[in-house]
Amino acid sequence: MKLVPATESLAHYLSDHATALDHALLPGEALALEDLRRETLGIVGSEMQIAREQGSFMYLIAKLTGARRALELGCFTGYSAISIAAALPSNGLLVTIDKDEENIAIARRYFQRTGQSGKITTKVGNALDELGKLFEEHGPESFDLAFIDADKGPMLDYFEHCMKLLRVGGLILADNTLWNGDVTNRSSQDKCTIAIRQFNEAVAQDPRVEATLVNVADGIMMLRKK
Repeated sequence: MKLVPATESLAHYLSDHATALDHALLPGEALALEDLRRETLGIVGSEMQIAREQGSFMYLIAKLTGARRALELGCFTGYSAISIAAALPSNGLLVTIDKDEENIAIARRYFQRTGQSGKITTKVGNALDELGKLFEEHGPESFDLAFIDADKGPMLDYFEHCMKLLRVGGLILADNTLWNGDVTNRSSQDKCTIAIRQFNEAVAQDPRVEATLVNVADGIMMLRKK
């Protein structure tokens, strides 16, 4: 097995060479994105912000799949939503769900500053409840891409709802699926770690999807619906 050991210098190297998302934005919009990163560092829970190289990775994945309609569970302050929305066509749609109104308020400011607000619809509330409403509103197989980055306990429930909403050939990206390496540390038995292990094991064996676990940032499980 080939695996490059993670180091701080390598993390900086990855960030310095993750240019896809920056190039997709106008210069002022790219500066706004960096402002968002800095502002987020000053709030509680800043560690939940995705890495810069992950944003570029997700942008390219959304672009390569030709996604037009996307779904996000867990918006936080909006960096991941901007990463996905920037890849959508001008008439594309990203529905992003978060339970924290204050974080959504920050996100909305930066959706505007980065020129993505016209593509993004925000929903504040419980993700499972909102997913049920989306199914009633849009119907089955109405989305091309889903990003799961909300509470870890219900990850398998999120997955099942996303499978109903996702078209055949659509893609699910699930974040934090390496969980700082604790997924392989059997002495780690907290609820989040256990839930992520159960999610990884279940979807890797699910005949409805093709799965690969990518060592980007804190791990991204990529699932293509058959």
